Amino acid sequence: MDLSDIAKRLDLSDSQQVVRRAAELRRLCDIQFDSSVIGVGEVCKAVICLEIAATRAGVLFDRQKAVKLSGMSEKAYTRSFNSLQNGLGVKNKLDVRELAIQFGCVRIIPLVQKGLSLYKTRFLASLLPSRRAGADFTRPVFVAVAFYLCAKKHKLKVDKIKLIELSGTSEAEFSSVSVSMKDLCFDVYGTEKEKKDPKEIKGNRELLDVLPEKRKLEDGGYSSDEGSEPSLYKKRKTMDKQAYESWKKTVVASNKQTKAKVLVYWAYSGMYVLLESFEKYRLHTKKDEDEKNLVSKRTVVKGVLLQQTIQAVVAIILFTVTGDDGAAAGVKHSLIDLARQFVTAMLVLDTWQYFMHRYMHHNKFLYKHIHSQHHRLVVPYAFGALYNHPVEGLLLDTIGGALSFLLSGMSPRASIFFFSFATIKTVDDHSGLWLPGNLFHVLFRNNTAYHDVHHQLYGSKYNFSQPFFVMWDRILGTYMPYSLDKRTGGGFEVRPVKEVKEM
Repeated sequence: MDLSDIAKRLDLSDSQQVVRRAAELRRLCDIQFDSSVIGVGEVCKAVICLEIAATRAGVLFDRQKAVKLSGMSEKAYTRSFNSLQNGLGVKNKLDVRELAIQFGCVRIIPLVQKGLSLYKTRFLASLLPSRRAGADFTRPVFVAVAFYLCAKKHKLKVDKIKLIELSGTSEAEFSSVSVSMKDLCFDVYGTEKEKKDPKEIKGNRELLDVLPEKRKLEDGGYSSDEGSEPSLYKKRKTMDKQAYESWKKTVVASNKQTKAKVLVYWAYSGMYVLLESFEKYRLHTKKDEDEKNLVSKRTVVKGVLLQQTIQAVVAIILFTVTGDDGAAAGVKHSLIDLARQFVTAMLVLDTWQYFMHRYMHHNKFLYKHIHSQHHRLVVPYAFGALYNHPVEGLLLDTIGGALSFLLSGMSPRASIFFFSFATIKTVDDHSGLWLPGNLFHVLFRNNTAYHDVHHQLYGSKYNFSQPFFVMWDRILGTYMPYSLDKRTGGGFEVRPVKEVKEM
Protein backbone atom coordinates (compact mmCIF):
# COMPACT_ATOMS: atom_id res chain seq x y z
CA MET A 1 0.00 0.00 0.00
CA ASP A 2 1.34 3.43 -0.95
CA LEU A 3 2.39 5.75 1.88
CA SER A 4 0.07 8.52 0.66
CA ASP A 5 -2.89 6.12 0.76
CA ILE A 6 -2.05 5.14 4.32
CA ALA A 7 -1.70 8.81 5.28
CA LYS A 8 -5.11 9.49 3.78
CA ARG A 9 -6.69 6.72 5.83
CA LEU A 10 -5.07 8.20 8.94
CA ASP A 11 -6.38 11.70 8.11
CA LEU A 12 -2.84 12.98 7.44
CA SER A 13 -3.15 13.66 3.71
CA ASP A 14 -3.31 17.44 4.32
CA SER A 15 0.02 17.39 6.20
CA GLN A 16 2.44 17.04 3.31
CA GLN A 17 5.42 17.79 5.55
CA VAL A 18 4.52 14.80 7.72
CA VAL A 19 4.16 12.55 4.65
CA ARG A 20 7.52 13.64 3.25
CA ARG A 21 9.24 13.13 6.62
CA ALA A 22 7.63 9.70 6.97
CA ALA A 23 8.89 8.76 3.49
CA GLU A 24 12.42 9.73 4.52
CA LEU A 25 12.16 7.63 7.68
CA ARG A 26 10.86 4.70 5.67
CA ARG A 27 13.84 4.89 3.23
CA LEU A 28 16.23 5.21 6.18
CA CYS A 29 14.67 2.14 7.75
CA ASP A 30 15.14 0.13 4.53
CA ILE A 31 18.79 1.15 4.36
CA GLN A 32 19.82 0.63 7.99
CA PHE A 33 18.21 -2.72 8.83
CA ASP A 34 15.74 -5.37 7.76
CA SER A 35 12.47 -4.49 9.50
CA SER A 36 11.25 -8.08 9.17
CA VAL A 37 13.78 -9.08 11.83
CA ILE A 38 11.76 -7.25 14.46
CA GLY A 39 8.48 -8.52 13.05
CA VAL A 40 7.31 -5.33 11.31
CA GLY A 41 5.52 -5.66 7.97
CA GLU A 42 5.56 -3.05 5.24
CA VAL A 43 2.16 -1.56 6.13
CA CYS A 44 2.99 -1.45 9.82
CA LYS A 45 6.37 0.11 9.06
CA ALA A 46 4.69 2.87 7.04
CA VAL A 47 2.15 3.51 9.81
CA ILE A 48 4.89 3.76 12.46
CA CYS A 49 6.94 6.13 10.29
CA LEU A 50 3.87 8.33 9.90
CA GLU A 51 3.32 8.35 13.66
CA ILE A 52 6.96 9.28 14.35
CA ALA A 53 6.81 12.07 11.78
CA ALA A 54 3.46 13.35 13.06
CA THR A 55 4.63 13.30 16.68
CA ARG A 56 7.80 15.24 15.91
CA ALA A 57 5.83 17.76 13.85
CA GLY A 58 3.24 18.23 16.60
CA VAL A 59 0.40 16.96 14.40
CA LEU A 60 -2.51 15.13 16.03
CA PHE A 61 -2.26 11.39 15.40
CA ASP A 62 -4.96 8.76 16.01
CA ARG A 63 -3.08 5.76 17.43
CA GLN A 64 -6.18 3.57 17.75
CA LYS A 65 -6.85 3.91 14.05
CA ALA A 66 -3.17 3.26 13.36
CA VAL A 67 -3.19 0.04 15.40
CA LYS A 68 -6.27 -1.16 13.54
CA LEU A 69 -4.72 -0.33 10.18
CA SER A 70 -1.47 -2.10 11.04
CA GLY A 71 -3.31 -5.35 11.67
CA MET A 72 -1.52 -5.86 14.99
CA SER A 73 -2.60 -5.89 18.60
CA GLU A 74 -2.00 -2.73 20.59
CA LYS A 75 0.74 -4.39 22.63
CA ALA A 76 2.52 -5.72 19.54
CA TYR A 77 2.22 -2.35 17.81
CA THR A 78 3.72 -0.51 20.79
CA ARG A 79 6.61 -2.99 20.95
CA SER A 80 7.26 -2.63 17.20
CA PHE A 81 6.99 1.16 17.44
CA ASN A 82 9.60 1.32 20.19
CA SER A 83 11.93 -1.11 18.40
CA LEU A 84 11.71 0.75 15.11
CA GLN A 85 12.13 4.12 16.79
CA ASN A 86 15.23 2.96 18.63
CA GLY A 87 16.58 1.34 15.46
CA LEU A 88 16.21 4.60 13.55
CA GLY A 89 17.79 6.58 16.35
CA VAL A 90 14.77 8.86 16.55
CA LYS A 91 13.81 9.90 20.06
CA ASN A 92 10.81 11.74 21.36
CA LYS A 93 11.61 14.99 23.07
CA LEU A 94 10.11 15.40 26.52
CA ASP A 95 10.35 18.68 28.34
CA VAL A 96 9.79 18.77 32.10
CA ARG A 97 7.92 22.08 31.91
CA GLU A 98 5.54 20.81 29.25
CA LEU A 99 4.83 17.67 31.29
CA ALA A 100 4.24 19.75 34.42
CA ILE A 101 1.74 21.97 32.62
CA GLN A 102 0.01 19.02 30.98
CA PHE A 103 -0.45 17.14 34.27
CA GLY A 104 -0.94 20.19 36.49
CA CYS A 105 2.18 19.63 38.63
CA VAL A 106 4.12 22.85 38.09
CA ARG A 107 5.58 22.98 41.59
CA ILE A 108 7.66 19.80 41.12
CA ILE A 109 9.63 21.15 38.11
CA PRO A 110 12.77 22.06 40.14
CA LEU A 111 12.55 18.75 42.03
CA VAL A 112 12.48 16.76 38.79
CA GLN A 113 15.42 18.69 37.37
CA LYS A 114 17.39 18.26 40.59
CA GLY A 115 16.59 14.55 40.69
CA LEU A 116 17.65 14.01 37.07
CA SER A 117 20.95 15.82 37.64
CA LEU A 118 21.64 13.82 40.80
CA TYR A 119 20.72 10.54 39.08
CA LYS A 120 23.11 11.20 36.19
CA THR A 121 25.93 11.97 38.58
CA ARG A 122 25.39 8.91 40.75
CA PHE A 123 24.73 6.60 37.79
CA LEU A 124 27.97 7.64 36.09
CA ALA A 125 29.83 7.24 39.37
CA SER A 126 28.63 3.65 39.60
CA LEU A 127 30.08 2.79 36.16
CA LEU A 128 33.61 1.94 35.21
CA PRO A 129 35.46 4.88 33.63
CA SER A 130 35.62 3.04 30.31
CA ARG A 131 31.84 2.75 30.14
CA ARG A 132 30.87 6.27 31.16
CA ALA A 133 31.21 7.69 27.66
CA GLY A 134 28.57 5.31 26.35
CA ALA A 135 25.90 6.41 28.86
CA ASP A 136 22.96 8.09 27.05
CA PHE A 137 20.63 10.20 29.20
CA THR A 138 18.93 11.95 26.27
CA ARG A 139 16.25 9.27 26.00
CA PRO A 140 12.84 10.60 27.10
CA VAL A 141 12.24 7.64 29.39
CA PHE A 142 14.52 9.22 32.03
CA VAL A 143 12.52 12.46 32.08
CA ALA A 144 9.22 10.54 32.20
CA VAL A 145 10.33 8.30 35.10
CA ALA A 146 11.80 11.19 37.09
CA PHE A 147 8.59 13.17 36.64
CA TYR A 148 6.45 10.19 37.63
CA LEU A 149 8.46 9.40 40.78
CA CYS A 150 8.48 13.01 41.95
CA ALA A 151 4.73 13.27 41.43
CA LYS A 152 4.12 10.00 43.27
CA LYS A 153 6.29 11.09 46.21
CA HIS A 154 4.31 14.32 46.56
CA LYS A 155 0.99 12.47 46.26
CA LEU A 156 0.07 14.04 42.92
CA LYS A 157 -2.04 12.08 40.46
CA VAL A 158 -0.18 11.29 37.24
CA ASP A 159 -1.26 8.87 34.51
CA LYS A 160 1.62 6.39 34.23
CA ILE A 161 0.27 4.84 31.03
CA LYS A 162 0.10 8.26 29.40
CA LEU A 163 3.70 8.94 30.38
CA ILE A 164 4.82 5.63 28.86
CA GLU A 165 3.08 6.53 25.61
CA LEU A 166 4.59 10.03 25.57
CA SER A 167 8.09 8.70 26.15
CA GLY A 168 7.71 6.03 23.46
CA THR A 169 9.11 3.34 25.71
CA SER A 170 7.88 -0.02 26.93
CA GLU A 171 6.37 -0.70 30.32
CA ALA A 172 9.23 -3.05 31.21
CA GLU A 173 11.86 -0.42 30.40
CA PHE A 174 9.91 2.23 32.32
CA SER A 175 9.80 -0.03 35.39
CA SER A 176 13.50 -0.88 35.07
CA VAL A 177 14.54 2.79 34.98
CA SER A 178 12.16 3.48 37.85
CA VAL A 179 13.84 0.85 40.06
CA SER A 180 17.27 2.21 39.13
CA MET A 181 16.33 5.79 40.03
CA LYS A 182 14.84 4.79 43.39
CA ASP A 183 17.91 2.73 44.25
CA LEU A 184 20.38 5.49 43.42
CA CYS A 185 18.30 8.49 44.53
CA PHE A 186 16.12 7.25 47.37
CA ASP A 187 16.53 10.54 49.19
CA VAL A 188 14.89 12.30 46.24
CA TYR A 189 12.42 9.77 44.84
CA GLY A 190 11.81 7.46 47.82
CA THR A 191 8.36 7.63 49.38
CA GLU A 192 7.89 8.83 52.95
CA LYS A 193 8.23 6.11 55.58
CA GLU A 194 6.23 8.04 58.15
CA LYS A 195 2.67 9.22 57.76
CA LYS A 196 2.16 12.94 57.75
CA ASP A 197 -0.14 14.67 60.17
CA PRO A 198 -3.50 15.17 58.40
CA LYS A 199 -3.66 18.71 59.75
CA GLU A 200 -0.50 19.65 57.89
CA ILE A 201 -1.81 18.67 54.48
CA LYS A 202 -5.55 19.26 54.87
CA GLY A 203 -5.41 22.65 53.21
CA ASN A 204 -3.03 21.69 50.42
CA ARG A 205 -5.19 21.37 47.32
CA GLU A 206 -2.41 19.77 45.28
CA LEU A 207 -2.57 16.68 47.51
CA LEU A 208 -5.37 14.30 46.57
CA ASP A 209 -6.09 12.78 49.96
CA VAL A 210 -5.02 12.68 53.58
CA LEU A 211 -4.28 8.96 53.47
CA PRO A 212 -3.67 8.20 49.80
CA GLU A 213 -2.49 4.67 50.48
CA LYS A 214 -6.09 3.75 51.34
CA ARG A 215 -7.37 4.92 47.97
CA LYS A 216 -8.06 2.27 45.33
CA LEU A 217 -6.49 2.58 41.90
CA GLU A 218 -9.86 2.66 40.13
CA ASP A 219 -10.99 5.47 42.46
CA GLY A 220 -8.07 7.72 41.55
CA GLY A 221 -5.33 6.20 43.70
CA TYR A 222 -1.67 6.02 42.84
CA SER A 223 0.12 3.56 40.63
CA SER A 224 3.05 1.76 42.17
CA ASP A 225 5.90 -0.19 40.65
CA GLU A 226 6.05 -2.46 43.68
CA GLY A 227 2.32 -3.07 43.74
CA SER A 228 0.15 -5.32 41.63
CA GLU A 229 -0.52 -2.72 38.96
CA PRO A 230 -1.82 -4.49 35.85
CA SER A 231 0.09 -4.21 32.60
CA LEU A 232 -1.25 -2.42 29.54
CA TYR A 233 -2.11 -5.77 28.00
CA LYS A 234 -3.96 -6.91 31.13
CA LYS A 235 -5.85 -3.62 31.33
CA ARG A 236 -6.93 -4.01 27.72
CA LYS A 237 -7.99 -7.59 28.40
CA THR A 238 -9.94 -6.40 31.43
CA MET A 239 -11.73 -3.78 29.35
CA ASP A 240 -12.53 -6.36 26.69
CA LYS A 241 -13.84 -8.73 29.35
CA GLN A 242 -16.03 -6.00 30.84
CA ALA A 243 -17.40 -5.18 27.40
CA TYR A 244 -18.11 -8.88 26.83
CA GLU A 245 -19.83 -9.21 30.21
CA SER A 246 -21.95 -6.15 29.43
CA TRP A 247 -22.95 -7.63 26.08
CA LYS A 248 -23.62 -10.98 27.74
CA LYS A 249 -25.99 -9.34 30.22
CA THR A 250 -27.95 -7.74 27.38
CA VAL A 251 -28.32 -11.11 25.67
CA VAL A 252 -29.37 -12.76 28.94
CA ALA A 253 -31.93 -10.01 29.57
CA SER A 254 -33.36 -10.30 26.06
CA ASN A 255 -33.42 -14.09 26.36
CA LYS A 256 -35.35 -13.81 29.61
CA GLN A 257 -37.92 -11.56 27.96
CA THR A 258 -38.19 -13.79 24.90
CA LYS A 259 -38.44 -16.99 26.92
CA ALA A 260 -41.09 -15.43 29.15
CA LYS A 261 -43.18 -14.35 26.16
CA VAL A 262 -42.87 -17.71 24.42
CA LEU A 263 -43.64 -19.75 27.55
CA VAL A 264 -46.57 -17.53 28.50
CA TYR A 265 -47.94 -17.64 24.95
CA TRP A 266 -47.97 -21.42 24.62
CA ALA A 267 -48.93 -22.09 28.24
CA TYR A 268 -51.88 -19.68 28.20
CA SER A 269 -53.07 -20.71 24.74
CA GLY A 270 -52.65 -24.36 25.77
CA MET A 271 -55.05 -23.77 28.63
CA TYR A 272 -57.66 -22.45 26.18
CA VAL A 273 -57.14 -25.45 23.90
CA LEU A 274 -58.19 -27.66 26.80
CA LEU A 275 -61.30 -25.52 27.34
CA GLU A 276 -62.38 -25.50 23.68
CA SER A 277 -64.40 -28.66 24.24
CA PHE A 278 -66.84 -26.69 26.41
CA GLU A 279 -69.34 -25.58 23.75
CA LYS A 280 -71.30 -23.46 26.22
CA TYR A 281 -68.44 -20.91 26.35
CA ARG A 282 -67.58 -20.74 22.63
CA LEU A 283 -68.39 -17.75 20.42
CA HIS A 284 -68.39 -20.08 17.37
CA THR A 285 -69.14 -23.76 17.07
CA LYS A 286 -66.39 -26.28 16.46
CA LYS A 287 -67.96 -26.96 13.08
CA ASP A 288 -67.66 -23.29 12.10
CA GLU A 289 -64.00 -23.30 13.14
CA ASP A 290 -63.23 -26.28 10.91
CA GLU A 291 -65.23 -25.05 7.89
CA LYS A 292 -64.65 -21.26 7.85
CA ASN A 293 -60.93 -21.10 8.62
CA LEU A 294 -58.73 -21.13 5.52
CA VAL A 295 -55.51 -22.42 7.07
CA SER A 296 -54.54 -25.59 8.94
CA LYS A 297 -53.45 -25.52 12.58
CA ARG A 298 -50.11 -27.05 11.60
CA THR A 299 -49.40 -24.07 9.34
CA VAL A 300 -50.49 -21.70 12.10
CA VAL A 301 -48.04 -23.23 14.58
CA LYS A 302 -45.13 -22.89 12.11
CA GLY A 303 -46.08 -19.27 11.38
CA VAL A 304 -46.21 -18.38 15.08
CA LEU A 305 -42.81 -19.96 15.75
CA LEU A 306 -41.33 -17.90 12.91
CA GLN A 307 -42.76 -14.71 14.44
CA GLN A 308 -41.31 -15.52 17.83
CA THR A 309 -37.86 -16.18 16.31
CA ILE A 310 -37.87 -12.77 14.61
CA GLN A 311 -38.94 -11.07 17.84
CA ALA A 312 -36.12 -12.79 19.74
CA VAL A 313 -33.50 -11.46 17.30
CA VAL A 314 -34.91 -7.91 17.47
CA ALA A 315 -35.00 -8.06 21.30
CA ILE A 316 -31.28 -8.92 21.43
CA ILE A 317 -30.44 -6.02 19.10
CA LEU A 318 -32.68 -3.61 21.03
CA PHE A 319 -31.23 -4.48 24.44
CA THR A 320 -27.68 -4.32 23.11
CA VAL A 321 -28.27 -0.77 21.86
CA THR A 322 -30.19 0.57 24.86
CA GLY A 323 -28.24 -0.96 27.73
CA ASP A 324 -28.03 -4.05 29.85
CA ASP A 325 -30.14 -5.44 32.59
CA GLY A 326 -27.31 -5.22 35.08
CA ALA A 327 -27.35 -1.42 34.90
CA ALA A 328 -31.08 -1.32 35.22
CA ALA A 329 -31.07 -3.70 38.14
CA GLY A 330 -29.24 -1.20 40.30
CA VAL A 331 -32.05 1.34 39.96
CA LYS A 332 -35.15 0.79 42.06
CA HIS A 333 -38.37 2.28 40.72
CA SER A 334 -41.37 3.05 42.87
CA LEU A 335 -44.74 1.45 42.16
CA ILE A 336 -45.95 4.80 40.83
CA ASP A 337 -43.09 4.90 38.33
CA LEU A 338 -43.76 1.33 37.22
CA ALA A 339 -47.49 2.06 36.84
CA ARG A 340 -46.71 5.16 34.77
CA GLN A 341 -44.35 3.17 32.56
CA PHE A 342 -46.93 0.43 32.05
CA VAL A 343 -49.73 2.86 31.14
CA THR A 344 -47.39 4.76 28.79
CA ALA A 345 -46.33 1.53 27.10
CA MET A 346 -49.96 0.45 26.72
CA LEU A 347 -50.95 3.77 25.10
CA VAL A 348 -47.93 3.75 22.75
CA LEU A 349 -48.57 0.14 21.69
CA ASP A 350 -52.29 0.78 21.15
CA THR A 351 -51.66 3.93 19.11
CA TRP A 352 -49.08 2.29 16.86
CA GLN A 353 -51.11 -0.86 16.27
CA TYR A 354 -54.38 0.99 15.59
CA PHE A 355 -53.02 3.16 12.77
CA MET A 356 -50.83 0.45 11.24
CA HIS A 357 -53.66 -2.09 11.48
CA ARG A 358 -56.20 0.27 9.93
CA TYR A 359 -53.82 1.24 7.13
CA MET A 360 -53.27 -2.41 6.26
CA HIS A 361 -57.03 -2.81 5.79
CA HIS A 362 -57.40 0.27 3.60
CA ASN A 363 -54.34 -0.33 1.44
CA LYS A 364 -55.42 -3.03 -1.00
CA PHE A 365 -51.89 -4.21 -1.75
CA LEU A 366 -50.93 -4.57 1.93
CA TYR A 367 -54.17 -6.33 2.76
CA LYS A 368 -54.00 -8.75 -0.15
CA HIS A 369 -50.34 -9.72 0.23
CA ILE A 370 -49.73 -9.28 3.97
CA HIS A 371 -52.62 -8.72 6.40
CA SER A 372 -55.05 -11.14 4.78
CA GLN A 373 -52.89 -13.98 6.15
CA HIS A 374 -54.10 -13.19 9.66
CA HIS A 375 -57.73 -13.03 8.51
CA ARG A 376 -57.57 -16.56 7.16
CA LEU A 377 -58.63 -17.31 10.73
CA VAL A 378 -62.26 -16.22 10.42
CA VAL A 379 -62.93 -18.08 13.65
CA PRO A 380 -59.96 -17.14 15.86
CA TYR A 381 -58.45 -19.47 18.43
CA ALA A 382 -55.87 -18.90 21.16
CA PHE A 383 -52.58 -20.08 19.65
CA GLY A 384 -53.39 -18.34 16.35
CA ALA A 385 -53.09 -14.91 17.97
CA LEU A 386 -49.62 -14.31 16.47
CA TYR A 387 -50.32 -15.96 13.12
CA ASN A 388 -49.28 -13.11 10.82
CA HIS A 389 -47.21 -12.47 7.74
CA PRO A 390 -43.56 -11.90 8.87
CA VAL A 391 -43.70 -8.32 7.55
CA GLU A 392 -46.85 -7.62 9.56
CA GLY A 393 -45.33 -9.18 12.65
CA LEU A 394 -42.29 -6.93 12.24
CA LEU A 395 -44.32 -3.75 11.62
CA LEU A 396 -47.12 -4.22 14.15
CA ASP A 397 -45.81 -6.38 16.96
CA THR A 398 -42.01 -6.07 16.92
CA ILE A 399 -41.65 -2.36 16.10
CA GLY A 400 -44.69 -1.49 18.20
CA GLY A 401 -43.21 -3.36 21.14
CA ALA A 402 -39.82 -1.69 20.67
CA LEU A 403 -41.43 1.77 20.63
CA SER A 404 -43.46 1.09 23.75
CA PHE A 405 -40.31 -0.15 25.51
CA LEU A 406 -38.19 2.84 24.50
CA LEU A 407 -40.76 5.62 25.00
CA SER A 408 -42.01 4.33 28.36
CA GLY A 409 -38.47 4.24 29.79
CA MET A 410 -38.99 0.88 31.45
CA SER A 411 -36.07 -1.37 32.30
CA PRO A 412 -35.50 -4.69 30.53
CA ARG A 413 -36.60 -6.44 33.72
CA ALA A 414 -39.87 -4.50 33.86
CA SER A 415 -40.44 -5.16 30.15
CA ILE A 416 -40.53 -8.90 30.86
CA PHE A 417 -43.67 -8.39 32.92
CA PHE A 418 -45.23 -5.90 30.51
CA PHE A 419 -44.77 -8.01 27.38
CA SER A 420 -45.88 -11.13 29.22
CA PHE A 421 -49.05 -9.27 30.19
CA ALA A 422 -49.54 -8.02 26.61
CA THR A 423 -49.04 -11.56 25.31
CA ILE A 424 -51.67 -12.97 27.67
CA LYS A 425 -54.09 -10.21 26.64
CA THR A 426 -53.54 -10.86 22.92
CA VAL A 427 -54.06 -14.61 23.35
CA ASP A 428 -57.22 -13.98 25.36
CA ASP A 429 -58.63 -11.67 22.67
CA HIS A 430 -58.22 -14.43 20.06
CA SER A 431 -59.34 -17.33 22.25
CA GLY A 432 -62.92 -17.40 20.93
CA LEU A 433 -64.16 -18.26 24.45
CA TRP A 434 -66.34 -16.16 26.74
CA LEU A 435 -65.45 -17.53 30.16
CA PRO A 436 -67.30 -16.46 33.32
CA GLY A 437 -65.20 -14.41 35.72
CA ASN A 438 -62.58 -13.49 33.10
CA LEU A 439 -60.98 -10.28 34.45
CA PHE A 440 -60.00 -9.15 30.96
CA HIS A 441 -63.69 -9.03 30.02
CA VAL A 442 -64.43 -6.99 33.15
CA LEU A 443 -61.54 -4.51 32.98
CA PHE A 444 -61.27 -3.99 29.21
CA ARG A 445 -63.92 -3.12 26.62
CA ASN A 446 -61.41 -4.38 24.07
CA ASN A 447 -61.89 -8.08 24.70
CA THR A 448 -62.61 -11.43 23.02
CA ALA A 449 -66.06 -10.45 21.72
CA TYR A 450 -64.89 -7.00 20.61
CA HIS A 451 -62.07 -8.45 18.49
CA ASP A 452 -64.27 -11.26 17.19
CA VAL A 453 -66.41 -8.60 15.48
CA HIS A 454 -63.34 -7.47 13.52
CA HIS A 455 -62.62 -11.01 12.28
CA GLN A 456 -66.09 -11.34 10.73
CA LEU A 457 -66.85 -10.09 7.23
CA TYR A 458 -69.30 -7.46 8.48
CA GLY A 459 -66.75 -6.01 10.90
CA SER A 460 -63.52 -6.09 8.92
CA LYS A 461 -63.46 -2.28 8.73
CA TYR A 462 -64.35 -1.74 12.38
CA ASN A 463 -62.80 -2.38 15.78
CA PHE A 464 -59.18 -1.97 14.70
CA SER A 465 -57.97 -1.20 18.23
CA GLN A 466 -55.77 -3.74 19.96
CA PRO A 467 -54.78 -4.99 22.42
CA PHE A 468 -55.90 -2.84 25.37
CA PHE A 469 -58.23 0.13 24.77
CA VAL A 470 -60.98 1.15 22.31
CA MET A 471 -60.34 4.92 22.40
CA TRP A 472 -59.01 5.29 18.84
CA ASP A 473 -62.02 3.43 17.40
CA ARG A 474 -64.36 5.75 19.31
CA ILE A 475 -62.46 8.92 18.41
CA LEU A 476 -62.12 8.12 14.69
CA GLY A 477 -65.55 6.54 14.13
CA THR A 478 -64.52 2.93 13.60
CA TYR A 479 -66.17 1.61 16.75
CA MET A 480 -68.87 -1.03 16.24
CA PRO A 481 -70.98 -1.87 19.31
CA TYR A 482 -72.23 -5.41 19.66
CA SER A 483 -74.49 -7.59 21.69
CA LEU A 484 -73.61 -10.96 23.14
CA ASP A 485 -76.54 -13.38 22.82
CA LYS A 486 -76.90 -16.99 23.81
CA ARG A 487 -76.84 -19.31 20.85
CA THR A 488 -79.33 -22.11 20.38
CA GLY A 489 -77.54 -25.34 21.16
CA GLY A 490 -75.13 -23.70 23.62
CA GLY A 491 -72.49 -21.02 23.60
CA PHE A 492 -72.67 -17.34 22.63
CA GLU A 493 -73.01 -15.34 19.45
CA VAL A 494 -71.71 -11.84 18.82
CA ARG A 495 -74.11 -9.58 16.87
CA PRO A 496 -73.60 -5.98 15.67
CA VAL A 497 -76.19 -3.55 17.07
CA LYS A 498 -76.08 -1.03 14.19
CA GLU A 499 -76.38 -1.29 10.44
CA VAL A 500 -73.04 -1.77 8.73
CA LYS A 501 -72.15 0.86 6.13
CA GLU A 502 -69.28 0.84 3.67
CA MET A 503 -66.52 3.19 4.80
